[in-house]
Amino acid sequence: MKKILLSHLTILLLSTTSIVAQNTVRCSSEDYKQQQLALNPGLQAAYDANNQFADQFAQNHPNGYQSRSVVVIPVVFHVVYGTNPQNIPDSRLLAQIDVLNHDYRRTNTDANLVPSQWQAIAADCEIEFCLAKHDPSGNWTDGIERTSSTTTSWTTDDHVKSTSTGGANVWDHSKYLNIWVCNLSGGVLGYATLPGGNASVDGVVLAYQYVGVAGTLAPYNLGRTATHEIGHWLNMTHIWGDDFGTCILSDNVSDTPNQAGENYGCPTFPHIDACTGTSPGVMFMNYMDYVDDACMYMFTSGQKTRMWATLNGSRLSIQTSDACLVTGIATSTLQNVFGISPSPTEGNFKITFGNGSPQHFDIAIYSMLGEQIFNQHYDALNESELFLDLEGNPSGIYMIEIRSATGIATRKIVLEN
Repeated sequence: MKKILLSHLTILLLSTTSIVAQNTVRCSSEDYKQQQLALNPGLQAAYDANNQFADQFAQNHPNGYQSRSVVVIPVVFHVVYGTNPQNIPDSRLLAQIDVLNHDYRRTNTDANLVPSQWQAIAADCEIEFCLAKHDPSGNWTDGIERTSSTTTSWTTDDHVKSTSTGGANVWDHSKYLNIWVCNLSGGVLGYATLPGGNASVDGVVLAYQYVGVAGTLAPYNLGRTATHEIGHWLNMTHIWGDDFGTCILSDNVSDTPNQAGENYGCPTFPHIDACTGTSPGVMFMNYMDYVDDACMYMFTSGQKTRMWATLNGSRLSIQTSDACLVTGIATSTLQNVFGISPSPTEGNFKITFGNGSPQHFDIAIYSMLGEQIFNQHYDALNESELFLDLEGNPSGIYMIEIRSATGIATRKIVLEN
């Protein structure tokens, strides 16, 4: 939807929640935003600043943003359950990560269904997700935290995000995408925070019935609720701009058609409405609409640029998180005895050792998905430099880890092919 500049426009949003079949509420993120603003009106300034940054970022990348490397976002699932069915198995959480990686990299099997008119702007967002491998204290984790609670149903009041109210506390939001999985009341499928809000509640909440693929409830049974809500977490708005069909407000993305309102079910293409009355019509198959999971399968180049504005702005710290790597807490003594150059590199790089370097150590290299691609033990290294090569590996960020009896040290390196 093309952005329309408005001066001092205030719209009272009485309720933006839309009820769909079987008494389900596809998304409560806009209602949640209004709740947060009512509690803390000062949040509007933060939201406005993020939107202004995103607008400028888009202007600086008129042909769309191309990342130098794929970003990998560490995820922790907080499964908060009051009954056995709510304590969903690991397999569904792993399947959800898989769905996210396909949807955000445009490797989803239904990507070919994007109409030909929009194939050129259907985007690989160059964003991936992994289950965290260590917690904020440096202890190993599988990225899944389970909390038994006497509460069997939750609302959008964020009580699920605090141990004091029977839920689970947030992990450092600058390093982790927190996703709470619980039984949401009122048929709500999920909601998310926007960047710039309260750090203690930052993240996504998903109804347990719609997480993953196998065992989920149709027609929201392909894991796309998480895809949609994480879009909000990355500062995406609904594709129709939440303007009650007035065709005035915008999703602040230039390559999505103007749209009157949300779509449900599986519309037939082309689908026109009061805001876009000519073919090809509205982009109902976009992840930020409300259609069934089987009928949403694309982000646009403009949406990718907006998400990357967030990753280069208010969520910049998530790019440097090492929470996807199996590692421990580095000791300051070991952390300061070696360096890596050059970075970025096209393959070849060197590790330089300083005073106090250990005589016996292991070097491991991990991709940001946690895959170990190199591991070697060294005894009594006499040289001050060690040369290694990443040639042949995909472009991206890699973690170099040195382990010895005195501790663990890590460095990041960027590979550009």
